Amino acid sequence: MTEPKSEDPVLQELKKITKLLTLANATTLETEIAKVANSDARKKIWVLMDGQRTTSELVKATGMTLQGVLNFIYASQTADLVEYTQRQPPRRKISYVPPAWIGLVELLKAEEPVKTEEQLIIKEKKSEGEESGPSTV
Repeated sequence: MTEPKSEDPVLQELKKITKLLTLANATTLETEIAKVANSDARKKIWVLMDGQRTTSELVKATGMTLQGVLNFIYASQTADLVEYTQRQPPRRKISYVPPAWIGLVELLKAEEPVKTEEQLIIKEKKSEGEESGPSTV
């Protein structure tokens, strides 16, 4: 597998070093994270907290209350494990998820494939009563 040419070689090397250090210290990292993620619900939040999901999405995914999710985020922030600004998705500072925790959440299923813009336009036209023949976009 080749690395992208546009990426700085120093950045590539730093990523490799980070990955090695993370793998070498996985047990210690899991112990530190487990100090704040001390329940299955909190572990689910840790797994799902990727910098993309909002707190309300975390609430829906875990079944916890908003206050419960925020309490975990604030505790993690105090432990310097999470970056969080109000009205922004929380993000882990350490991009490590213990493998045993992944099974706690159902990750995105491929139940409904992502629709392309062209498929959405065709669907709109069908709903407006136009023929479903080939369309030009």
